[in-house]
Amino acid sequence: MIAALDNIDVRILEALQEDAGQSVAEVAEKVGLTPSPCWRRIRRLETEGIIKRRSIQLDRRAIGLMFTAYIEVKIAPARRANYDKFEDAIQSFDEVTEAVTMTGPYDYLVKVVMPDIDSYNDFISDKLIPLDVIGDFRTSVQIRNVKDGRGLPLGHIEG
Repeated sequence: MIAALDNIDVRILEALQEDAGQSVAEVAEKVGLTPSPCWRRIRRLETEGIIKRRSIQLDRRAIGLMFTAYIEVKIAPARRANYDKFEDAIQSFDEVTEAVTMTGPYDYLVKVVMPDIDSYNDFISDKLIPLDVIGDFRTSVQIRNVKDGRGLPLGHIEG
């Protein structure tokens, strides 16, 4: 179910997705409100769970994270306890920035970011393989970023 949002709500969400560090006054100016009603709308969007959190985006290369890979993981044997063990473990791995379940021959797609290929090798050897629930995995290494995830599309919402 899509939340009831008007055009101003959508514009607030677009502004915050562009730069979550803006002040309420800056967002209010962009959407044509004064700061107080804008702040109330932002709080409502947070309370309703539409805004999950506000955060910053770091430049991974500027902080020495030069290696990004996508690992397709097949769990074996296919038992609920093994899926749970894998999901619990990857929550604690700082190198994992995203993980999703998938259809197809692999169960998960895991995005990892780290300094270099040696760190990747250590991650596989010291963290993934010891879980003892992985039947197969396949890795694709990112060459370059074509488009960063900068927010969700909002054009389908009618205000």
